[in-house]
Amino acid sequence: MAAAAAPPVGAASTVAPVRQPAKAPLRDTGSLPFPLLYSTLAVNGAKGGGTKYLTLQFLNYARWTAQEHSVGFVQAMQIIVEKNMRGVDGSLRPLGFFNVWRPSVTLMNESVHWGMKVPLSLYLYEQMRDSLGTHGGLFTAVAANSLAEVALTGPTERFGCHMALTRTSYAKSFEVTRANRPNFAMALWNGGTGLWVRNFSWNFTFFEWKRLFHNFLDRPGTAPGWMEPHFQLLRTFEPKNSANFLTFECACLATYLTFFNMAGDNVKTKMSADPKNFPTVKYTVKYIYEQHGFVGFARGSLFKGIYLVAGSTIAIGLQERLTAIMSKLYGT
Repeated sequence: MAAAAAPPVGAASTVAPVRQPAKAPLRDTGSLPFPLLYSTLAVNGAKGGGTKYLTLQFLNYARWTAQEHSVGFVQAMQIIVEKNMRGVDGSLRPLGFFNVWRPSVTLMNESVHWGMKVPLSLYLYEQMRDSLGTHGGLFTAVAANSLAEVALTGPTERFGCHMALTRTSYAKSFEVTRANRPNFAMALWNGGTGLWVRNFSWNFTFFEWKRLFHNFLDRPGTAPGWMEPHFQLLRTFEPKNSANFLTFECACLATYLTFFNMAGDNVKTKMSADPKNFPTVKYTVKYIYEQHGFVGFARGSLFKGIYLVAGSTIAIGLQERLTAIMSKLYGT
């Protein structure tokens, strides 16, 4: 068989040049590192919150126990075992461990809470950043979002905490709280002030660190010299994996560098678990300080730290990954 004739010298090549994919433009340094897909973020955040409850609720219950009794790790674990895993005859009942997932209203609480955290903060920030600036706009947006979180999840947070620690029904839980509060709203949103302080301090700190770290990641050489090797390593990862790493790191900083996050949570839990003995925020703060000092405001921090860091990494990590997948599928 005759060989194919070679193209004449100087003839134009018929092979199409390889096209390099265009790089996505850098977002501006003031933007939060999330796509402006509010409904998609909400749906995927709810999925992440539900997953957080299903996998980590035992840490949430342990945190409530430590805060209710103002005790450390060992004492809290002893209380949990005696309360849930011992029969009336003193025998060990390992399956009682699963009682800590009750009541199921906490599933709704976590789903709604994590479903609204990112998209509502993001939406409000985009409306406010031009007039209030990057930090003032974020501060105000997160404050408003945290207020909305309390409005929607304050009752479920109260029911979940009180019913888990007292093993009572929804009706009885509200009846006991209502008997010690001057009106319906203060009973239903009992502990709401502490909840707002907790949510706001964590949300604002997390978003500030998340924005800063993504700016360092996207712009080589802008991080402090001692941090740059870390971001060089992250740039070798797939974007979804580097985003997960940064979510974990920012959650650690937001959880352990904000005293008011822990303090607000302790005040909220004491008022929710024992509405009779802790009638007001002022009295509860005074009691904790007089009885336990500043350490009292950090009770449950080990459980809460693991729960919140791991939980936010799961919830926001799923939110980021699923939103990226859906945005590619639908071309948004």
